[in-house]
Amino acid sequence: MTTEELKMPVSLHYVAFPSLHEVPLTIAGRLRVPSGEGKKPAVLLLHGTAGPSAREGGYADGLNAAGFVTLELDQWAARGSTGGVAGRPKTVLETLPDVYGARAYLAAHAAVDASRIGVMGFSFGGIASMLAATHLRNDVFLKGDHFKAHMPFYPIGWAYNKVPGFEFGDLVDAPVMIVTGALDQYDNDPHVMEKLVATLDARDAAKITLKVMDNSHHCFDMPGADVVVNDPFSHQGKGGEVTMRCNEAAMADAHQLVVKFFSDVM
Repeated sequence: MTTEELKMPVSLHYVAFPSLHEVPLTIAGRLRVPSGEGKKPAVLLLHGTAGPSAREGGYADGLNAAGFVTLELDQWAARGSTGGVAGRPKTVLETLPDVYGARAYLAAHAAVDASRIGVMGFSFGGIASMLAATHLRNDVFLKGDHFKAHMPFYPIGWAYNKVPGFEFGDLVDAPVMIVTGALDQYDNDPHVMEKLVATLDARDAAKITLKVMDNSHHCFDMPGADVVVNDPFSHQGKGGEVTMRCNEAAMADAHQLVVKFFSDVM
């Protein structure tokens, strides 16, 4: 990415829109629209347990420079959630109406091509972006349509088809790129996603691409992260301490990977 590309004018707006809950929540977000005529592809970014952070903005910068509209959600503010292990919703499923409310908002926006909207997320948000690739979850909100592409980051691979609510299979017709860290202590196995894909039918497996980042912990792409937390969902559900540490080289590679993935498929 060149210096000139990074200087591309981007209009920034703080927006709010309804979730698709029965009693809608008002979800806040940071919308960035690159300059230029015509409708543009868009990517929705979903934060992790800690809430909104500089991580999402780092990816939005690169996507904006490549001509994508981005929308970074704040899903905790509407719930009065403090974030962290004790301050997140009990299940990711509670937040899927936010995801589809955000998609509806983007699809109606004058600058967005409604046929080219992708979704990516991190940890808690990564799970949401992964489950949204299934007909089971997608069709509740968007029967007959779906996100154009999905990119979950470290979405707790051990839990799928084991934990109720984490059913994964019967996928919508969209590519899914899953990015994990080789040192991620939620899974304690860099091959856990390969094992999951091996259980899927051939049609679903063909939609998935896996990328394991070397020497990378959970939250390897969160600027300045260097902390140990205790999460009962870690270590394949046994619980315990988890290192969250930024790897700046892997973060830079991931920023480029995101732009290439969405540019190639959207």
